[in-house]
Amino acid sequence: MIRLFMELTKFPLSAAVTLSALLAFVLAGGKDIALLLWSVLAVLLLALGVSALNQYQERESDGRMPRTKGRPIPSGRITPNKALTVSVVLIVSASFLVYRELGYTGLLLFLFVPLWYNGLYTHLKRHSAFAAVPGGVLGVIPPAIGWLAAGRSLAEPEFFALALLFFVWQIPHFWLLMAKYQSDYRAAGFPTVIEAFGPVGFRRVLFVWWMLTVFCGLFAVVIFEVQNFAVLMLLSLLVIAAIAAGSRMLFVSLTPSRAGMLFHGINLFLLATVVLLGIDGS
Repeated sequence: MIRLFMELTKFPLSAAVTLSALLAFVLAGGKDIALLLWSVLAVLLLALGVSALNQYQERESDGRMPRTKGRPIPSGRITPNKALTVSVVLIVSASFLVYRELGYTGLLLFLFVPLWYNGLYTHLKRHSAFAAVPGGVLGVIPPAIGWLAAGRSLAEPEFFALALLFFVWQIPHFWLLMAKYQSDYRAAGFPTVIEAFGPVGFRRVLFVWWMLTVFCGLFAVVIFEVQNFAVLMLLSLLVIAAIAAGSRMLFVSLTPSRAGMLFHGINLFLLATVVLLGIDGS
């Protein structure tokens, strides 16, 4: 039962999303640990709920992809109605909890997520290869909750820099995952950026978004006014490594295995950047 729940709600992915709220709280210098814990729990419940709802929505296409046909609904381990019930309970619980802790601002942010993710994005990606661009807005919500839990305002330039980094990162993050599982997406009938631009054109566009992510990391370093020399050196090495890794995609074919390595690389860049910013601010 626990394993079924974790698969239906994509628990590892949902937990990783929740981590961004925690990191934002630390970056914002939050002190109220109780408020942090309740807010992080709310983010986790919401992430679990929208993930379960997404599996309910995409149960037919999941059944056509080798990577996803073993998921709980297409494999018959849970009925669609039960999966829908689980998702609704989780989303409602998360919304109640965030309203209790952060008021109407937190609630509005939470209501935006299923409307944008399960409403617009899930529908759009069936028809457009570029759905990841508007979908990237969703990456800003968990850090926003962490920032609010720290008692800070979303109008601050530091949060703008952090939000911009999370938004831009989402694009190469998703496109690399798509490149890794391109055959699955094609089997399910999803349009892909590779088909839109061709292999060479896709690598060029991906490189632009990769470099934009690196630039946004540098922008955050400037806005957060990093002072620690050791942190600055580590960030410099991180940027150099990211530029070197990203530049190779212009000259080397993007095989599924190479796309997988770059996928982990861009994720590591984001995590390391935010952690180092937090270390400097502590």
